[in-house]
Amino acid sequence: MRKSPNGKYRADIKIDGKLKYIGSSYDTAKQAAKAHDKEAIKLGRPFAKLNYPKKAPVGYMPIQQPLRSTNTVGYRGVTKHGKKLKASIKIGGKQQHIGTFETPKEAAVAYDRAVLKANKSTTLLNFPDMVHNLDEEPKRKKYKRSSSGYRGVTKRERANGKFRAMISINGRKNCIGSYNTAIQAALAYDQAAIKAGRKKSTLNFPKEEKKQEKEKKKKKTKKKELLTIQEYKEMLQIWEDME
Repeated sequence: MRKSPNGKYRADIKIDGKLKYIGSSYDTAKQAAKAHDKEAIKLGRPFAKLNYPKKAPVGYMPIQQPLRSTNTVGYRGVTKHGKKLKASIKIGGKQQHIGTFETPKEAAVAYDRAVLKANKSTTLLNFPDMVHNLDEEPKRKKYKRSSSGYRGVTKRERANGKFRAMISINGRKNCIGSYNTAIQAALAYDQAAIKAGRKKSTLNFPKEEKKQEKEKKKKKTKKKELLTIQEYKEMLQIWEDME
């Protein structure tokens, strides 16, 4: 929208990178802006591209922006991360990690929630008709563990029936070691997971980790108490020497 040399206002709109002429005989900028919006609504442009989004027709639904040709997953904001799916979003020109998920749909829903929280255009949503409660995080589904009954542990029939512990870091599987029992392998996996900064909910024995933390705190407290007693004895000795 711009003013012509004759004092009239011209309206145009960009389609596929090219400027399409709408008209140049509008007496006011507001008339030209309305003409632009009328054409934009016909093209299904998002509300953010309208001059008067509140005056859009009731029930108007902008056309969803197409996926990039390089998108192999089928959902916006979702990429493969090893065997799992990673969701990320660009805010303020910076790519932000949302999380890693078991299924493409879970990752796509998480991306949609991030779009709504960031007040970005709804044309970026994977599921525009889905209703979200942004004040409450959705519960993740629990998936079956390996045949050994423990996360990251498999039984090696060819290796004398031993159990192998493995962990995926940055999309690559790393072998932790082979163990005589599944529990030993599960504990080894948990230790590797803790070092990798994984959440307690992903451990085989999350309660065991809490116990270890409590024991560490108790040990620290006892050490402090012993030092205090030792200091007290030293003070008594000094007083006795003074007498």
